[in-house]
Amino acid sequence: MKSKALVKVMSVSVLFSILVVFPILIVCAQPAQAAEAFPSQSIQFILGGAPGDAYDTNGRKFAPTLAKKLGVDVLPANLLGPMSVHFWDQIHGAEPDGHTVGFIGAADRPYLMFMGDRLKYDVTEIPVVCAINTFPDLVWASAKSKLNIKTAEQLLNYKGPIKVNLFSPILVGVCSLAIVAKERNLDLRPVIYDSFPEGHVAMLRGDVDIGTTTVSGTPLKFIGAGHYIPLFVWGKERFEKLPDTPCSRELGLDPDLEGTIQQRVFLVPQGTPSDRVAKLSQGIKAMLTDPEMVQWGKEANQPLFFMTPEEFEQSQGRLEKFYLKNIEALKPFLK
Repeated sequence: MKSKALVKVMSVSVLFSILVVFPILIVCAQPAQAAEAFPSQSIQFILGGAPGDAYDTNGRKFAPTLAKKLGVDVLPANLLGPMSVHFWDQIHGAEPDGHTVGFIGAADRPYLMFMGDRLKYDVTEIPVVCAINTFPDLVWASAKSKLNIKTAEQLLNYKGPIKVNLFSPILVGVCSLAIVAKERNLDLRPVIYDSFPEGHVAMLRGDVDIGTTTVSGTPLKFIGAGHYIPLFVWGKERFEKLPDTPCSRELGLDPDLEGTIQQRVFLVPQGTPSDRVAKLSQGIKAMLTDPEMVQWGKEANQPLFFMTPEEFEQSQGRLEKFYLKNIEALKPFLK
């Protein structure tokens, strides 16, 4: 009898323990499971651009669609600072949990590599989630330039001072042109302006002879109006919107300069778990291929070609190394 009573008591005790302890285990397990979910809070989307510029406009256009793809709010905020230092500091110092994502032009990386005293860390240590490959850079001449340069051959064989428009801390097209100038003994003289609009006004007046930046809406409009004369695009093939304009490969320019293409990168703090980086990459790719976003890209003349980190490094990394090898030729063009 005692044995049966003992067994009964033990059974009740075990049952009581299960009923009491099991819910506690479930409750305790929930935070651990929740911690595995990603993203679990809003994404801080840091835009490395001034209000109204291309990075700001693109970033704010991306945010709502990216939010739908990731299932959380995506909150854009502008943060640039002198030479983009504040942007990079913010990304570098953020919690590496995947909830801070930066968006900036890839050209900032080589600039800060050249100007090593700007930051206390190496920008290439900040992981690239993915990139957008957009336009090649175009070299054009001002229709009002007194040099009367009409073709790429005339530019590459010109003897005498050539004033080049410089309205950014670093323009990949200008850096590439500086390397070509050294090889071809061109007398290229940078004229520095404080902003994109100011630089274009100077081109329209003929205060500078040539300029180079992406084949985007503004240059195309000025070309169509006869204010700019397209000379050549950087790359191994011609640009579809300027079919009569040669590419750098046709001109026999160094093939290492064919990476002179406008690329925009998405970044996260160093140490962000790889599975979270992959999830962000998937969300960004889904955003870029969303039908509404594709339609906007066509209407805004903004091609959105997704690039993996490996594809980005293959293109941009090779160009950065080439720039570093030619740093002496570039120094006069770095503000």
